[in-house]
Amino acid sequence: MAPFFRKIRKSLLGKSSLGRYMLYAIGEILLVVIGILLALQIDNWNEEQRMREIEVKTLRDLKVEFTENLMDARRVYEGNMGVFEATTRLQENAKAGVFAIEETDSLMFYMFDWFDYTPKPGASNNLINAGNLNLIQNEELRYLLTLWSGVNAELDDDEQLSISYSQNTIVPFLAAHYPISNLEKYDFTLTHSDVQIGLNASESLPAQQAYEPSALLKDPVFMSHVSTKKMHAVHNAMECRRVVESCEEILELIEKVLREQTQP
Repeated sequence: MAPFFRKIRKSLLGKSSLGRYMLYAIGEILLVVIGILLALQIDNWNEEQRMREIEVKTLRDLKVEFTENLMDARRVYEGNMGVFEATTRLQENAKAGVFAIEETDSLMFYMFDWFDYTPKPGASNNLINAGNLNLIQNEELRYLLTLWSGVNAELDDDEQLSISYSQNTIVPFLAAHYPISNLEKYDFTLTHSDVQIGLNASESLPAQQAYEPSALLKDPVFMSHVSTKKMHAVHNAMECRRVVESCEEILELIEKVLREQTQP
């Protein structure tokens, strides 16, 4: 191609056709510019394809992360609702004068227990910490991902307050006023053979200790602990519900974008 253009250029110069030569020169420049623009366009297209491939991989990683977060958030939500229901029942029994040992023990397990949501760090942290959030094209999904850490932080604040109260106040009180060994048979890890490590549940559980449920349920200090535990459970459940809804919304958008990105 280059020798061809050189021949034309020599021919035009030889005939002293300056006007024609100028047109030819302009045409040659235009061809060079067009070639450069095409090359840049191809490079841009290749880069865009590469970025979209990275986005799809990131979205799939986000899907795994938020699926696990959703499962754990639902677990913690249901656990806190269980605490709320149990503490409510303890209050109702105390008011009605129902002091059955078996039922009281089953409800007391929730006074002893607590739940902690732990989000799985992964693609979302990497995106935000590396400043690559713009890799996600969907604006709504980007917005929800920026809010994600704040949603977790609000739940964590309530949880830490609740856990600290349970560990530092309720458990010492129960140890002094209630036979905690009675709760072992309500512990899932002790009473289900598929999760035991060389233990026989019936042989490892201690005998039930006698106590007076009426004295416990009439104790104003204990009933204050019941009310506090109940309020903590309500706050934790409310914040956990926000985490669940946020996970569900993010996962729905991820699915939508993946369908759009991967469709032929």
